Amino acid sequence: MDVRAAGELRTSRLTLRRWRAADRAPMATVNADREVMRHIGSGPLDRAASDAQLGRFDAEWRRRGHGIWAVERRDDGRLLGFCGLTVPSFLPRILPAVEIGWRLRRDAWGHGYAAEAATAALDWGWTTLDLRQVVAIVHPENERSLALAGRLGMRVTGTARHVPTGWDVLVLRLDRPDGGSAVRSAARR
Repeated sequence: MDVRAAGELRTSRLTLRRWRAADRAPMATVNADREVMRHIGSGPLDRAASDAQLGRFDAEWRRRGHGIWAVERRDDGRLLGFCGLTVPSFLPRILPAVEIGWRLRRDAWGHGYAAEAATAALDWGWTTLDLRQVVAIVHPENERSLALAGRLGMRVTGTARHVPTGWDVLVLRLDRPDGGSAVRSAARR
């Protein structure tokens, strides 16, 4: 993984980067897809709601120094969706926490892009943010996201009530692989 300025990550096939104005239309298409949004509490988003979501992603980057990246395929520059690290303020019961999340356009499913992006985001979180644990919030019927979380090494640790929808969602956790601090580990070398 190649880390670039301003929080940009590059993997063999993907660039995880900050949002651009040109991303609004393709991300609105992703967010309007009923199948993509089936297990998302809001359901499909109209253009205004999708644009507002991207505005919140950008604001979190400015406020916290991390957030949700746009995921772009390197070979053709196509926006596939998003992945990143965010604070799940909609679930106050599990705070403080940093959540990993992903959402890709349907034609990008099944190619390993979500796993590649999530792995890069986690690596960045462990090393740059010195996180010790990350959570994922997944609807219990979202088999694809549950399978990906499992491949990442995440384990279900409980359930929580998703306040906006009233849904019970699964809370999965992943501890830092080395169990310690990247800052402390680097200081020992």
